[in-house]
Amino acid sequence: MLEPINKNYRMFEQIITRIHNYIVTNHLQPGDKLMTEREMAELLQVSRSSVREALRVLEMIDCIQSKPGEGTILKSPDLSKMITRFLPFFSITPVAAVEFLETRRILEGGIAKLAAQRRTRKDLNLMKQSLDLMNTTSELEVQTQADLNFHFYMANAAKNKTLSDFLFVVSDNLRQNLYTNRLRFYSIPGVYKELSEQHMSIYQAIKDQDPERAQRELESKLDYTIDVLKKVTESGRWL
Repeated sequence: MLEPINKNYRMFEQIITRIHNYIVTNHLQPGDKLMTEREMAELLQVSRSSVREALRVLEMIDCIQSKPGEGTILKSPDLSKMITRFLPFFSITPVAAVEFLETRRILEGGIAKLAAQRRTRKDLNLMKQSLDLMNTTSELEVQTQADLNFHFYMANAAKNKTLSDFLFVVSDNLRQNLYTNRLRFYSIPGVYKELSEQHMSIYQAIKDQDPERAQRELESKLDYTIDVLKKVTESGRWL
């Protein structure tokens, strides 16, 4: 049974809360059907248009799916899809860029540690291919994608989908600025060579199955990136 609506609060938020409580109370699982709009409206004593508004919000964040002829189906949560739908609404400022890198440092340090414990030969091959491409191409766009691929392959090597999803969200938000960041970074002598060597050190630690070293190398690499980014910002080269 759904709780009745309190008219003193925003309608669609209350309906979403009641639907959530209904799902938990009735132990519904992904693939199960929710009650119809009409049934929800009658139980909550609200209009069908209010119910429809709440369902649109849930569908937008990928929690449910409306199937013609079948009704409304509960979906498995997909963190990366839910969050990346809202990424275009956020701009990357110098402060935010540093905070994202700090987030990656915390997140990817653990990923590198797990990758060193769980990596397969295939994982190593994919990571090495990305490194080779990153170090041999002169095209910045290709280089940027190879860099991102290296981190994604490392996350896959950790064999933890939740961590992979988190990394995808963070990295995808940084993707829009990574190309221009590299332009800024590489105007500073020695940065390209240092980043290349740091990536190789991370790879070698994972290959050697040394979890503590892998985490240390990854965190050191992002500390260095944060320092360079701060220097670029202070010098006025942030575009």
